[in-house]
Order: sequence, then C-alpha cells, then structure tokens
Amino acid sequence: MRIFKRINATIQSNFNSFLDQIENHEALVTEAMQEVRAASAQATARLARLQQDEDKLAGRLADLRKETTQWKERALHAGAQDEARALECVRRMTRTKEEAASTEAQLAKARELRARLVDDLRGIQSKLDELQRKKHALATRQFRAEAMKAIQSDGTSALDEITGIFDRWETRVSEAEGYVAGPALLTDDFERSYREKEDHETLRATLHELLTESER
Repeated sequence: MRIFKRINATIQSNFNSFLDQIENHEALVTEAMQEVRAASAQATARLARLQQDEDKLAGRLADLRKETTQWKERALHAGAQDEARALECVRRMTRTKEEAASTEAQLAKARELRARLVDDLRGIQSKLDELQRKKHALATRQFRAEAMKAIQSDGTSALDEITGIFDRWETRVSEAEGYVAGPALLTDDFERSYREKEDHETLRATLHELLTESER
C-alpha cells in the first residue's frame, strides 16, 4: 500500500506542477505584455520629440528659403550700384541656400524616421491587441477545462451525482406521501357501506327538522 501511496503522491505532485506551469503562462504573458507596453510608451514619447524636432527643422527651412530669396533680391538691387555689396549679398545667399539644402535633407530623414516609428508603434499595438485576444481566449478555455474537471470525480460526473441525489430525494418524498395516505386506504368496503348509511340517515334527520320548523 505504501508504494501505491508514493506513486499517487508523485503523480499528484507532477500534476500540481503542471497546473502551476499553466497558471504561470498567463502571468508570463501579462508580464511580457507590460514590458512591451512600457517600451511602446517610451517610443511614443520619442515620437513626440521627433515631431518637435521635425517642426523646428521645417520652421528653420522656411526661414532659410525666405532669407535666400531676400539675399538674391538684395544682390540684384545692389548689383548695378555697388558691386562689392552685391557680391556679399550673393555670398550670403549661397550660404543660406546651402544651409537650406542641408536642413531639407535633415528634415527628410526626420520625417522618414518618424514615419518608420509610427508604423512600428502601429504594429506593436496591433500585436498587443492580438496577444490580448489570445490571452483572453486561452484563459477562457483554461477556466472551462478546470470547471469541467472540477465536476468530474473518479470518472463520474458530479452532475450525475446531483441528479441521483434528486432521484433519491423524490423517492423519499413519495414514500412519505404514501405513508400519510396509507391510513385512508385501510378503510374497506364493509366499513364504507356503514358510513354511507349513517351519513344518509343524518341527512334525512336534518331534512326532517327543517320541514318541521317550516310547518310551525
């Protein structure tokens, strides 16, 4: 008997360990999703900073293009009157034009980086939504399996046992009802004939009294 107890204890221990692993799956998934959400939050904050940098670059590019146009107009205006002044305007026009080209390239890279980050965040959110749905589905299946297992005992359904309890209860109630009705069934036909005759005589006596009172 001891060896069977040890085997049963080993099986029960392994089964409990297996259940622990199943239960830990949800905890592991939840923890992993929390980490992904934290990373997503950091990326979102980074996206906001990228947007600010992009706005600054776009503003700077607009200013440089405006300055380039202004220096060009100044060079044309001073060209006929003061060549040295016109050459300085051209030099500054060239400088702002080169800076505008560099700023435009930086803006393009910033926009590209932001677009990739937006796509990544959308992908992360989509994956999180998918994982959340899978988590809920698996949790529901697990709870259902555990509920079905809980109503099973030694191959016999607990629902069947409950049905048996109701059947035995109904049998006892029926027996009690039969016991209560039993004494009434003990009256035989011989006694019933006497009772009917006595009842009939009682009714005739009552009728006679009524008729007598009505004649007075």
